Amino acid sequence: MSTSGLLGTPATKVWLAGMSLASALAGALGWRRNLRLQLTPTVTHNWQVWRVASSLVGFPSWSEVLTALVLIYQLRAVERLLGTRRFASFLVVSGIVGQTLTIAGMLLARLNSVSSGPYVLLFSCVYQFYVLVPHSYYVQVLGVAVADKWTVYATAACLLAPRLPMAFVPALAGVAASMVYSADVAGLKRWRLPQWIGNLAQRCVAPLLLPTSRAGGIRRSSAAPAVDVAPEQVDLIAGMFPDADREHIANVLRMVGNDSNRAVAVLLDS
Repeated sequence: MSTSGLLGTPATKVWLAGMSLASALAGALGWRRNLRLQLTPTVTHNWQVWRVASSLVGFPSWSEVLTALVLIYQLRAVERLLGTRRFASFLVVSGIVGQTLTIAGMLLARLNSVSSGPYVLLFSCVYQFYVLVPHSYYVQVLGVAVADKWTVYATAACLLAPRLPMAFVPALAGVAASMVYSADVAGLKRWRLPQWIGNLAQRCVAPLLLPTSRAGGIRRSSAAPAVDVAPEQVDLIAGMFPDADREHIANVLRMVGNDSNRAVAVLLDS
C-alpha cells in the first residue's frame, strides 16, 4: 500500500481543492444550509432539487473538512489503481446512485434530513479501498494484529461517529452504491466520462494544480512511486488483460510490490 504523496492523482487533487474551496465559500457567504439534503420543504415544496448535488461538495465545519481531507489523501491509492478517468467516472456514478439510495433510505426511515457532507462519495471510496488495495504488513494495535489499512478505517470512523445517526444513511448508501458499481449493474462499471471532459480539465485545471518547471511548463510527475518494474512482468500480465493500458499495469505492479499474483487479483477486481 506504499504510495508517495499525490503523484499521479490529479482527480484526487481536484477533489481536495474543490471540497476545501466549496466549504470555505459556504462558510464565508452563509450558504452552509445549502450543503444539507432536506426533503421537506426544500426539495418537495420549494423544488430546490439542486441540493441533491450541493450536499456532496463540502462540509459545514472545518473539523469535518480537515478529517475529510485526511481521508481523501489516504484514499489516493484507489485512483492509482483505477486510473484517473475511471476514478472520476466512478465518483460520478457513486454520486448519482448513492444520492438516489440516500433519498430512498430517508423515505424508508422517515427522515426529513441527513447530515451535511459528501459521505456518499467518501464511503464509496472507502469500500473500493477495502476491495482493491492490498495490505502491505500487519501491525499490533492494542495487542491485536491488524492490516496497515486500519488507519483509513479509523479516519472514516472519526468522520462518521460525531454525526451519527444522521450520517448513517448517506454513509451506508455510499457503500451500497460502491457495491453496485463493483457488481457492474447495468454496465455502470464500464461507463466513462466523455474524453472531452478530460481534455478540458487537462487544459484548464491541470496548470493550476500540477507543479511547473522554471521554464513555465507543466512538470509531469510519475503515476506511482519509483519502483522498478520488469518489462517481462508487464508483458505477461498484458497478455492476460489485452484491453488494459500497459502503464496502468505497471502502476498496479508498483502498488503491490511487483507481486504478479496480487496485481492480477487487483486487475480482476477492478
